[in-house]
Amino acid sequence: MQKLIKNWDFLPTLSNRRLVSHILGIEYKMMWSIDRITIVGRMKIDVDEFGDFLISKGFAKEIGRGWSLLDKFDENIAYIERVKFSKFEEMKCRIDFNPNKIGTWIDDDLKAFIHELFDEPHFSRADIACDVFNIPNDYMQQYRLNDSVTFKPIYGRTGELETAYWGARSSERQVRMYNKYLEQSKKKEYIPDEISSWWRVEVQLRRTKSDEWNSVIHETLENFCSPFYIPEHFSVTDEIAIKGLMSDQNLWSKLSKNSKTKYRNLVRKIVKEDELTKELFKSFDEYQNELKRELDTWLRGIDVTGE
Repeated sequence: MQKLIKNWDFLPTLSNRRLVSHILGIEYKMMWSIDRITIVGRMKIDVDEFGDFLISKGFAKEIGRGWSLLDKFDENIAYIERVKFSKFEEMKCRIDFNPNKIGTWIDDDLKAFIHELFDEPHFSRADIACDVFNIPNDYMQQYRLNDSVTFKPIYGRTGELETAYWGARSSERQVRMYNKYLEQSKKKEYIPDEISSWWRVEVQLRRTKSDEWNSVIHETLENFCSPFYIPEHFSVTDEIAIKGLMSDQNLWSKLSKNSKTKYRNLVRKIVKEDELTKELFKSFDEYQNELKRELDTWLRGIDVTGE
């Protein structure tokens, strides 16, 4: 029970803002967070000795080229490994973790450890996520990122969309939208009765994009919308073309440069009408200072806005 309570400590902090429109008219909840962080830097200490110390104290176990740090529930909260990106570079160290799984009881210790472990640390990956609660599944499932990137949908046994990926896994930006309620249910995790649905929209940023998280989130939302909000004044031809592009993302690559520009501009007009996307923008603007503070804190005051 203690573990379940720990996992849901964030619920009272969720916004009770209402999203009211002619299609929903229901109360929803929305929350942004840092879902994953990877920090890389030159090593200041003997990592092997430190890894042996962690193992001896029962705080970690050796896996592959590194160590998995464990919390008091014996769950993985971070992974540390030695890395060498080329034979000409000196050995570096990388730590990968989910801040949401690291309780406040370890935050300060891990931040101090990162400060002691790394010289000139920087982010190589940062995942920014938005949890959307109590919006009907069939409404969320129609949303698309309208951009010329690869699109990989995953459907369940019932034929309903469960997960959607935009962009290659190795790219500097990959967007994922998935049914978090379904994922938690499969894991038999506790879900409060007041949550009827739960979707997560997650932007995974790697390399240079991880430092540009603020602008990349805005660029992503500028292309995220539902076909329901196509304005009535659009021509039938444009409406058919846009719905076609939303249903088959691969068609974007077949458009001429001028056509891509035209339909991207039309998509941005749809975004301005889209009730949910407007709320995503609004909520992100409210949370971004908090997100920035958290990222800055992990690097001990280094500004990570990329501005």
